[in-house]
Amino acid sequence: MITHSEPGAPSAEACFNHPRRETMVHCGKCDRPICVKCMVQTPVGMRCRDCAQLKRLPQFDVGLPLLARASAGGLAAATVSWLLITYVSYLSFFAAIVVGFAAAAAMSPLAKRRTSRPLEVAAVSVVICGYIIARYARFALLGGVPFERLDTVGVILPLALASFIAVVRLR
Repeated sequence: MITHSEPGAPSAEACFNHPRRETMVHCGKCDRPICVKCMVQTPVGMRCRDCAQLKRLPQFDVGLPLLARASAGGLAAATVSWLLITYVSYLSFFAAIVVGFAAAAAMSPLAKRRTSRPLEVAAVSVVICGYIIARYARFALLGGVPFERLDTVGVILPLALASFIAVVRLR
């Protein structure tokens, strides 16, 4: 405990949530002692997390139904885009930009223009799965081995670029 030499000076108390932390700050509503980690700045002063009533903004709340619907639409757009690009494989690096835009353009309205980390992860998954499905579909129609040539420039860089574009467009 902190000791003061002045008589009547306030003494430090233990935080309500963290008993090992000393503080002299109290919640402006419930008057519980709160440490720096527990403080929430509000227009009327410092409050504890319970009294501040922190709510997640609806813009960042992407539930499972929205995520599934957006992923399905993005997968369809990415698969069709990758399928068209397999016919011009020498432009796959530059055409990957189109795949990223197409996947994000399909996912964003289906997710009601919301944004979240799970939606961004879904966008990367959609781009990669769309590529795999398109390769298998193309070679199932024409015959051959779908992944005979796996090189950095021909596969990994276009996938990375398309994923990056899709994530940036969903932010």
